[in-house]
Amino acid sequence: MARGISKAARVYARTFLEFAAARNETAQVREELEALREAFAKVPAFGRALNLPGLSGEKRALLLKPVADKASEPVKRLLKLLEVKGRLALLPEIVESWLRLEEAARKIRRAQVTSAVPMTPEQLESLAKGLAARAPGSTYLLQNEVDASLIAGFRVEEEGLVTDTSLRHQLEEAHRRLVMA
Repeated sequence: MARGISKAARVYARTFLEFAAARNETAQVREELEALREAFAKVPAFGRALNLPGLSGEKRALLLKPVADKASEPVKRLLKLLEVKGRLALLPEIVESWLRLEEAARKIRRAQVTSAVPMTPEQLESLAKGLAARAPGSTYLLQNEVDASLIAGFRVEEEGLVTDTSLRHQLEEAHRRLVMA
């Protein structure tokens, strides 16, 4: 999710992660929440419907009933808590935040790699190993996007930090230095 995650969603996510860990059910909850995140991504109207101001809490709960019926006990408890507190609209954000926190606990880091041409799996693996060398103990999951305007090279974005080795960036830097000279 590109948009920001609210403080309330982060608090629910952190508390729910602690709850799942205490019950030794983190792996099962992760699978369920990944499936839920996928559902929100595939059917954006699902997440938007939870945020409709005119939709009552009961109707929001009805939207999630098929999910709740198949869910594990911890996820059912989360859904019930959100229903009681009138916070079901936060579910997409809570899911995203929980998954990020859980990955961080396992020292998994995500980065976006933009390249002029699609990178091969071997190139992505090599880049992930190079990034992991800068953060010992971490494992990198890279997502590759293509932007032909980079001309050559790549750009890595991770948590607001950008490393740009593209030819376009180098040409822009050379132009900037020439203009300033």
